[in-house]
This record gives sequence, structure tokens and C-alpha cells, in this order.
Amino acid sequence: MTGEDMSVIRKILLALLGLVVLVIVACVVFVASRQNLKFDKPYPAVAASTDSAVIARGHYVVRNLANCYACHGDTTQHPAAMEGADVPLSGGYYFDIPPGKFYVRNITPDQETGIGTFSDGAIARALRFGVGHDGRALLPFMEMQGLSDEDLVAVVSYLRSQPPVHNLVPMHKYTLLGNVVKATMLANPVGPKSTPPVETPHGATLENGKYLVEAVTNCWACHTQRDEKTGQLIGPRFGGATGFTEVSDPGHVWAPPNITSDPTTGRLGQMSEDEFVTRFKAGRLLPGSPMPWQGFMKMSEDDLRAMYRYLQTVPAVTRDVGPPVTDAK
Repeated sequence: MTGEDMSVIRKILLALLGLVVLVIVACVVFVASRQNLKFDKPYPAVAASTDSAVIARGHYVVRNLANCYACHGDTTQHPAAMEGADVPLSGGYYFDIPPGKFYVRNITPDQETGIGTFSDGAIARALRFGVGHDGRALLPFMEMQGLSDEDLVAVVSYLRSQPPVHNLVPMHKYTLLGNVVKATMLANPVGPKSTPPVETPHGATLENGKYLVEAVTNCWACHTQRDEKTGQLIGPRFGGATGFTEVSDPGHVWAPPNITSDPTTGRLGQMSEDEFVTRFKAGRLLPGSPMPWQGFMKMSEDDLRAMYRYLQTVPAVTRDVGPPVTDAK
């Protein structure tokens, strides 16, 4: 190879290196420019009510259906929460996952560290459209976008009625991967997949079962396999999941089961409607189970029957995720 050939090769390599550097710089600029995007989503026409029946419905949704305390509850009162106590929703728990360390917010009406200064519309917008009071997209961990207008009012009313708790929660701490995910996959707020109902369905009906399973209790969120880096659903809906870490003991990894009607691997394929109701009313049978039995066991019988009847209609999945718990210590 001649000196002239070597010179040409060096020029090509330098050009390629320059191109790589340019691409890296462009990516860095792109990611950095999308860290604090703001979104102008509408404020739902919601006004908190002091009506005791509305607040009671909000309590039922927050405490027994959505089980908000499982993440937002006072971290120092976890044993009491597991026994079904209404612990303060003062936040502080964090998810330490590949994209970063994400802290659950204080949602009591404290003026300085909670939601006390947020308008009713701002709280409703966060729930319905995934946009915070400052206009930034919220992490898609709080999947309550499908709440009915009626329940949205009830939830805001209940949150307003709670005693304020002063608890300053740290800001999220993103890793490099987290910044990239935030700039791309999590860049846009998550809103409802379809227009939520105005009125809340009731009774042991398929309509109510679909509403509860898909929009309030969100059974699919834990019982479907997720990508640990992005949080995206990657398995068949309701087909079970692996790698679910116990909040109070990270050494234990659970496997939320397949809850479809498949007769061999699906829990609902092996349970009658009455057995389903009885199981929920029995509460937590396996110590440390991350399933929020303390809330679900207080659900009305009509709601439980509605959920069972709806889950019987979802496509059956043949998937065995293994034993209910694995000791990873």
C-alpha cells in the first residue's frame, strides 16, 4: 500500500470519526432540549364538592379501587397500610429502576409540599391527561386517565378533604438512560385512550366490570409483562408477569399470575364467580404479597362480580409465569 493510499484511508477515517462525533453531539442536544417540555392540555371542568356522599365515593375509589396509598402512602406506616389503615398520602416512596430514582409525590392538601396550592382543575388534569400543574408531562405510573367525570370529581373532593401533611419529597433523579427515555418514549403526556364516561357505571354488569378493570383498579398494569427500562407493556394483556419486586422487601420477587380464563394457566379459568368473590373477601393470604388485598377485600360484591364477568370476556392467554413468589435473597 502506497503512502498516497494511506493518506486517503486516514482522510476517510477522520471523516467517519467527525460524522460520529457530529451525530453524538446532535443526540445530546436533542435529548437536552426535550427535558422540560411544556404541554397545554385542557383543565377538566371539575370543582371539589363537600357533599359527604361524593367524598365517600372518592374514598372508595382512592383507598379500595385504585389503592393510591400503595405508592403514595406514608412510607413510615407501611405495616399499618398493609392492615388496611387509611395512612396519609404524603408520598416519599421511590422506584429505583434503570431510568432513575423516581419519588412518589405528596398528594395531601399541604400548602408547601403537597397539592394544597393546586387548583381543582390542575389536579383533575394530572389524573385525566398526565400533565402536572407546571405543564410538564408526568411519568405514566398513575394510570387513572379513564376515570369517569363523576369519579374524577369524587377523587378530587376526597383528596381535598384529607388532613394536610408536611412532607417534602425529593425530585426525580434521572440516569443517562432516563434522560434519553424522557426525551423520546416519555416525552408526551399520556391521556385517555377513549372518551371517559360522564357517569360512573354500577352493578354487577359487564359495563361496570370493564370500567373497573381497565380504568380504575387497572389489573392489567401488574398482571401484564413490562419492559423494566421503559415500562412499556411487552406481554399479552392479563397474561401474568415476572420480576415484580416486593415494596417492603426488595429481596423478594413476585410473579403476578395469569388472570385470564385459560383453563390450564389462567386463574379465572380455574375459579367460579363465587370463588372469585370469596378469595377477594379473604384478603392477603401470602405474607408480603404486593397485591393490595387490604383495599380490594373491601370492594362491594357487585363490583367484584362485575370484574369477574368482564375478565371472562378478555382473550384467554396460555402462559404460566411460575410460582407466585421467588425468594431472590
